[in-house]
Amino acid sequence: MKTAERILITALDIFNHQGENNVSSVEIAMELDISPGNLYYHFKGKEVIVGALFDLYQQQLRGIIDAPNNQRDTSLSIEDFFYYLYLIIEKNHLFRFLYRNPTDLTDKYPSVAKGFIKLMAAQERCITKLLAQFVTQGTITASVGQCNQMVEIIGLVFSQAGNYYALKGHDINGDEYLYKSLSAILFALLPYIIIEPSELHRLQKAIVNREFSNEA
Repeated sequence: MKTAERILITALDIFNHQGENNVSSVEIAMELDISPGNLYYHFKGKEVIVGALFDLYQQQLRGIIDAPNNQRDTSLSIEDFFYYLYLIIEKNHLFRFLYRNPTDLTDKYPSVAKGFIKLMAAQERCITKLLAQFVTQGTITASVGQCNQMVEIIGLVFSQAGNYYALKGHDINGDEYLYKSLSAILFALLPYIIIEPSELHRLQKAIVNREFSNEA
């Protein structure tokens, strides 16, 4: 593995566990057992490391967000839709330091702030489109305004769930809160969903048993 890749992997792990604000470039170098000069050769400061990690996150998340548009058959079942939501939640978890103190982070790194705005807009457009398809299919019964509220709720869960559960004393380094987040979204959308009892049971069972990572 190249040194630059090792730096990014190590920085991501430390940022996720300690918070970006609590970690210096020197501490990243010490964790890697390399000199600060060697780290600086690859990334000229922590700002560049954060930017590189955000670019990686953005690239990977866009791959998930855009996936339904890249398929010939874009119709999803409700069950498929929740697997899709799980993939987004899981990716946010992998880069959870970005959501730890998002206001402070975006104030410090304007390029990240601009990227977040575009990324969240793309995410909302895709979810809005999928909900509209469900309405057309008759699997969701909701007005445009109600669908817009669903998009807002999903976005709030995506961006704030980690902080919410951390404040409650949960260990957000594990995956339990990912399923709690998915369950909250299902609870919010369920009154509007037309779904076969067997499919709903299968979906609820997958969430309770934390089986999505095996299926995704």
